[in-house]
Amino acid sequence: MYKKLAEDIKKQNVILENVVKDAEKYLSSLEDRDVSPYFNDTELKDIPSDGIGAQRAIEEFKERFEPFMQANMGSKYFAYVIGGTTPAALAADWYTSLYDQDAFGYVGTADRQIDKEASNMLRELINLPKEHMGTFVSGATMANMVGLAVARQWAANKNGYSSSEDGIYAMPAPDIASGTAHGATYKAVSMLGMGRRNITKIDCLSAREAVDINALEKYLEKRDKNLPLIYIANVGTANSGDCDDLQHILKLKKQYGFYLHIDGAFVGIAACSSKFKEYFSGWEEADSITVDTHKWLNTPYDGAVLFTRHAGYLYDVFNNGTSNTGEMPENASLHSFTPEGSRRLRALPVWMSLTAYGKKGYSDIIDRNIEACRYYGELIEKSKYFRLLNKVRTNVCCFTFNKENITKEEVAAFLKILQDEGVTFSNACDYLGTPAMRVCVSNFRTEKEDMEAAFDSIEKCAKRFFEEG
Repeated sequence: MYKKLAEDIKKQNVILENVVKDAEKYLSSLEDRDVSPYFNDTELKDIPSDGIGAQRAIEEFKERFEPFMQANMGSKYFAYVIGGTTPAALAADWYTSLYDQDAFGYVGTADRQIDKEASNMLRELINLPKEHMGTFVSGATMANMVGLAVARQWAANKNGYSSSEDGIYAMPAPDIASGTAHGATYKAVSMLGMGRRNITKIDCLSAREAVDINALEKYLEKRDKNLPLIYIANVGTANSGDCDDLQHILKLKKQYGFYLHIDGAFVGIAACSSKFKEYFSGWEEADSITVDTHKWLNTPYDGAVLFTRHAGYLYDVFNNGTSNTGEMPENASLHSFTPEGSRRLRALPVWMSLTAYGKKGYSDIIDRNIEACRYYGELIEKSKYFRLLNKVRTNVCCFTFNKENITKEEVAAFLKILQDEGVTFSNACDYLGTPAMRVCVSNFRTEKEDMEAAFDSIEKCAKRFFEEG
């Protein structure tokens, strides 16, 4: 055995004890760290001929990279949609690496039970019925791809084909439509060979990202009804957290018989709160639903779940067989329902966190985050430097400068100043043609005081940007 590896095996306990100390130091410093330090790319380092051993490698990591690791587990990181990691989920993620299971999900394995219990608990958390099977994937892009692969199989079946057996070139192309679909949806459609250009964009309500039901109904009336339709509804748009009117969409589904896929990547978790039932009424009637776990569920990267009422189609597409002409086995392995053959046990942090905090714990996170985000919107409305662009319906606040002729370059320059100050971090976006920025609150640690500190920081930076030059 190579000398350095043999030495590290003997010192494994010491190495792990040092990692625990570093973790304690990092977690205790979250509120004092620069939220998103900028790392300047340098020349890439080559692999050494002789290794330096684990401890020296750790020291090099700590010297070169650790100071630049983003504090996105902290309470004032508001870019994109990045949740924190609950204490239970962090512990479970360490166990996941420790046991290093290849979670094929065969009958008679603990990983199968953990996976099934975790998806079942999540299904119950967001109030879906047992008819919805959940499968773990890596994130929203893959969850949307899996859901739309099921939709593609459904569409093929409508015309007497199987997309998994015959291929997309043998079948008529289905229609695809949506309102404000996320880029991940377009990427998923691209990967599935159905083409980004084939998504029909339905008009949205005035000054909103939610689909206009009247425009959707007109589209449904005029389209060729002999072609299957895959409609993608959005519960939580990226730029404003807006939600399509599911109740009316479901009425149209009953009338026109289309496949309904719901992209609920981050706002879908809010279904656990009794305060936001209006956004989810009837969503159990959807054919497939995506929900990320590494976002508002506050478990580590990476993870998402695709729920579907069509387990048979899911199996048709993703089973490992050379052909699929028979019935779905009753005890099929879980990797037969997902793109991955080799699978990390990403279900364990979900299982652990849901077991630790339950429905009440998660509804509390949702309620506090939305309250905090709405409070931030109120602060923005009082600012002389900014103006609010959206009604804060969920956990996203979208705003821009309180002036005319705003450019993307101005927004980017301002956000760099905000980033350098290190108190909070947000990202740029485009809201209905207006260059803007957004705050997304999805961390279990965030409280009202964090919103005040973040707002004080952007006000201070805005003063420098506009008044001091």
